[in-house]
Formats: sequence, C-alpha cells, structure tokens
Amino acid sequence: MTNSADNSNINYFIALDDRVDFCTEVLATVGEPTASDREQVAKLKRVVFDGITSAVENGLAKSSIGVWADSDLGESVLLRAKAMSLTTASSPGCGDHSLGRINVDYTAVQLTLNPDGPEEARNELLGRLKIVSDTASEESIPLMIELDTVPTSTQIEMYGGGSEARDTLLLMAVQKLQDSGVHPSIWAFEPADDDTFTEAITAQVHLDDRNSGVLLVVAGDLSTGNVGDALSNNEQNTVSLAARTLGISGVLISPGAYYRHLVRLNQGIIERDVAVEVIAAQFGNIGRIFEKSRAASEVR
Repeated sequence: MTNSADNSNINYFIALDDRVDFCTEVLATVGEPTASDREQVAKLKRVVFDGITSAVENGLAKSSIGVWADSDLGESVLLRAKAMSLTTASSPGCGDHSLGRINVDYTAVQLTLNPDGPEEARNELLGRLKIVSDTASEESIPLMIELDTVPTSTQIEMYGGGSEARDTLLLMAVQKLQDSGVHPSIWAFEPADDDTFTEAITAQVHLDDRNSGVLLVVAGDLSTGNVGDALSNNEQNTVSLAARTLGISGVLISPGAYYRHLVRLNQGIIERDVAVEVIAAQFGNIGRIFEKSRAASEVR
C-alpha cells in the first residue's frame, strides 16, 4: 500500500465516486456537461469533503475514515484527503489500469455478479477481474470490491423470494470470486435481509484465514424529501449490524448521506456552510451509532 492504512481500522468509507451522475441528478443538466457544469460538480464534491473534515473536528476519528472518489472530478478531493492522511480509494478508469499516479491506497470496483449467469459472459468478467486484482497487487494498491447481485425471475422462484435469492447468490458470488483468484483486501456489500446470511457471507470472506476487511453498505435514500440529518431506521440498523457483527470492520457510506443536501445547495435553498454542517452531522450520527453499538457488543 502507499501508506500505513490498515483495512481493519477503517470504520467509515465515504463514497464520492461517480455512482451518482452529479451533472444530471444534482445539477439537472441536459445533454453533454459543459466545463462550467464539471467545475460545479467538483465544487460540490469538495462541499462533501468539507463535511468530512468538519466531522473530524467534531470528534470523528481521522484514522477511521476512508474516501472513495473518482479520479476525474473527484481528484481534488483525493489530493486533499491524502494531505490529511485519510485513506483513499478510486476506481480504475478507461484505458490502462493504473492508479499509482494519484497515489491512492485502494483500487475500488463496483461489481454486480450473478454466479449462475451465462457462463461465457461470467467467465469473461471473472477473467478481467483477475487481471485487475493481480495488477492492483503488483502496483501495491490493494483491491476493494463493492459486490451485489441481481437474481433472475427463475432464481427468485427457485429460492422462494427476491431477498432469499439475492442473499444466496451473494454468498455464491463471493465464493466464485475467491475460486477465480480474485482477492480483495476489502469487501463491501449491502446486508442481507436475514442477519444470519450477512454473518455467513462475512465468514466466507474470511475462510482459510483470509485477512480481508468487510464493510456493510449504508445505501440511504436519494430522495430530496427528508431534509434533516437524521438516519432512517434502515440506515441505523445497517450501521448497528456492522458494529456488532464479528468480522465486519465498518460501513461504506453511499451518497444518500449527502445527496439531498447538495441538491438543496445547488437550488439555492441552503447556503454552503449549512450544507457542510448538516453533512458533517450526518457522518457524526453514523459514527455515534457505530461506536455505541460496538461498545455494547462482544465485537472488539
């Protein structure tokens, strides 16, 4: 790795990558983004980063925070994060796979894999991932995979429901990746509806004494209706589950934690300092729930 970051110490990885199209979904632009649109997106990502730094000032441990940003409009965020000695991650872009030039700590990949999907396409995907995994290792930039699966209608019927199918296939997907020689340093996934499946997937990650970190994805809601900094019941449950489950080190915080505040800022409803404050409070709330839940559990 490029610094001393330890995946077992990362409790809060904040996603600021391109999983949300800021231009179309926050700025509501139509057509190809202009240079002005792109600069505005970069500024909005810096607002979120200022929320992170404010949360640190309010007591969130800097050593427990990771930032996953894209290497395009999020590059300034990555550089500022590195300057603060925060753990960083970015996805490989188009063309040659190399993240060494921006000196991030993790190569991060979002992946949807159906382990029982069409064999040819599945094997091609696994082959590409093996190359990414091997290259990440060679470049000393360990791999982080955020994994999901989408069951087919046949699979939903076979396993007795949508959540049952997803949970089973997610466990199988981890096994399939491991068997294919793909070895992430950090795994991230949305928790299963059944907590025992979350525990089973986590156990599979650590099979044969594999020393990988595990993060549960706090998906959040991209609706702009809720304007406060309170977490939904589902978000609170995910954070609490991550804190009390053996083998899980923390949470991956998706854009639901800040999306609605950026929309309101862009619309002129709130000022920048207010947006920073409420985003910081959101991260702080996640931290407090995690620490309280972990302190009350047997997980250390």
